[in-house]
Amino acid sequence: MGNFTMQMTTAYLVIIGLAFWLFGVFVVSKKLEKVYFTPDPNRKTPAVAFRDDFDFYPANPYSLFGDHWAATAGGAPLAGGVAIAQWGWASGILYVLPVNIFLGSVHDYAAGFVAMRQRGQTLSEISYRWITPLSGILFVFIGYIAIVSFCAAFARLIIVGTTGFPALFIPVILLAIIGPPSGYLLYKKGWPVWLIGIIQYVIFLIALYVGLMNPIKLPAEFWYVFLAIVGILAACLPNWLYSEPANFMMFLYMTTGVVLLFIGAIIANMPVEFPALIFYDPRLTPSGWFYPGITMMVSCGALTGMHVYWIGAYTCKRFPEERWVRIIGYGGEVLESVGLWTAFLAMLVLPVTEYLPALKAGWTVAYGVGFAKIVGTMLPLPVDLLKILGMWIALVFMVSTFYSGFRNMRVLGLEFVQLVAKRKITKYVTASRWIAGIISALLVIGLAISAGYLYIWALFPILSTSLAVFSFIIVGEWARLHGKNPIYWRAAMVITLFGISLPAAIYGAWWNFKAGAYVPGVVSLVAAIVTLIYVAEWARKRWRREYTPEEKEQFLKFEQF
Repeated sequence: MGNFTMQMTTAYLVIIGLAFWLFGVFVVSKKLEKVYFTPDPNRKTPAVAFRDDFDFYPANPYSLFGDHWAATAGGAPLAGGVAIAQWGWASGILYVLPVNIFLGSVHDYAAGFVAMRQRGQTLSEISYRWITPLSGILFVFIGYIAIVSFCAAFARLIIVGTTGFPALFIPVILLAIIGPPSGYLLYKKGWPVWLIGIIQYVIFLIALYVGLMNPIKLPAEFWYVFLAIVGILAACLPNWLYSEPANFMMFLYMTTGVVLLFIGAIIANMPVEFPALIFYDPRLTPSGWFYPGITMMVSCGALTGMHVYWIGAYTCKRFPEERWVRIIGYGGEVLESVGLWTAFLAMLVLPVTEYLPALKAGWTVAYGVGFAKIVGTMLPLPVDLLKILGMWIALVFMVSTFYSGFRNMRVLGLEFVQLVAKRKITKYVTASRWIAGIISALLVIGLAISAGYLYIWALFPILSTSLAVFSFIIVGEWARLHGKNPIYWRAAMVITLFGISLPAAIYGAWWNFKAGAYVPGVVSLVAAIVTLIYVAEWARKRWRREYTPEEKEQFLKFEQF
């Protein structure tokens, strides 16, 4: 079909992105804070009220911000930015940016605030109590399956990076041990976070240099065992001791990558090699039509329903004060869109003839090539060195989410067992954590080695947007119970359901069946069916039904702690 063309440059794309993100942070999020999520400086957060120094504790807000962005960003936004370039430079402007500031970042902010007010419970637990038990079980099941699949995908990609670039052996190993000393200095000795950040940054610069001088290549089997061990440690050790301080260091390098690429894009002002919008071209768009194809290919960086667990099961247990929810929740998802934009830019400076082979070789390779091309205009370094730097940043994006993913699998695995059994685990709590972490590791590594994750991972955006539908329903009910107009959340749910989630699932099923990929096709249909069952459960229980005074009293009393 016809293509609309217009000359675009990397500097213009950076400026357009900044305009959207700044509008979201300073207008959209502040409006939501005023209308729905007004922070109360006198209220204790769950981090203070239920402090256990394991999951619940008042974190340093700057460390928490870095940890949250690193934990949520992952490789998925980079993969999405690489993938959507197939439809041209306007694809990100038409879909990713508006969806991010009006739905995606709103989703994370709202889910985090509601989960915080609800004693740090996940929205699947809340759904179990407010909607129906079936809705809560469906919620947590979809979340666990999706997290297992992308952790398996990240394991494979991390191994591709470490075996393909032996120079990264030392810095990747260091990622596994940097957390405890950093967490100890921050939370036990009271060192300022900026000083710890500088020390971490310098240590990893040295590690990168030493790795370049002394590359070490080990077999994939070593890396599978290594990743299983660090995943279990991330799941089962106190957050302040392992995941948070390590993720803060990774946040610093992720920020470095974003800043370098954006500055390079502005200074070089490179012409974009792609047309504005390719609606469909069998030679150039391997994922088919722009819409609804883009809803099938990208979630993280636009609308990431999966973050209902990152903000709800991971971060909200550590907010020191309510005022930080907007900055960390909304701002964190905006930064994930920024991460996607770096990969998008890195692809758009490649000729189409170079982009497609790089895409087939793997998005990490494609990202490294584009990163080197843009940053190389500013830093006069050898191309191979820049590619390694790009690969390092891509690995950091993935490892940070790998850590938090394991922690969430531990939480959700235990939650699923408790919801199904209808009883809390009160004995052998520590042992149950380790068992949940080990089972998750076995599932992740098994799916990675067998490549079974491929049947689910490609459908991650579909599963993720289904979770966003669930989240918007819960936030709407929370608004009703607080006497606030739920219209925004009803509209967000309807737009997500009929404009993103169902089109993605139906198109994904059709596309996979047409290609002979029957298992992913069936999974796509199952995602659509589960989403509709959840919506039906909500409609059956709550649609047009007012809450009784007793229900409201019970609900509001639960938030008093």
